[in-house]
Amino acid sequence: MRQKSITLRLSEEEYMAFTTVCNEKGYSKSGKIREFIRNMVKAEIGEVELSAAEWEKVRKGIREIEAGQFATFEEMKRDLARRRLADKQNREQGETGHRVTPPGGTGKNPGGA
Repeated sequence: MRQKSITLRLSEEEYMAFTTVCNEKGYSKSGKIREFIRNMVKAEIGEVELSAAEWEKVRKGIREIEAGQFATFEEMKRDLARRRLADKQNREQGETGHRVTPPGGTGKNPGGA
């Protein structure tokens, strides 16, 4: 599953309080935020109208989270750097017809002409 990110802005006081609690309890900040989101979604998703396909995506995502299938921020940064490098190489090699496949891709365009 492709990873998405959320940027969260907190006041200095909120950030310091959250960091202090996480440090004292030995929590990962991003792990704790994921846990908060997961619990909120489980508690409130029943009130949201979704199609059957959307429900299946939600259930699949929850199963992946519960199984520990998520990327760390460092993994996401490495993947982004690899993709940027592949894009740069593709631009440089564009005229020769040789393409570099980014990580996780096949290099094929199934819908292209």
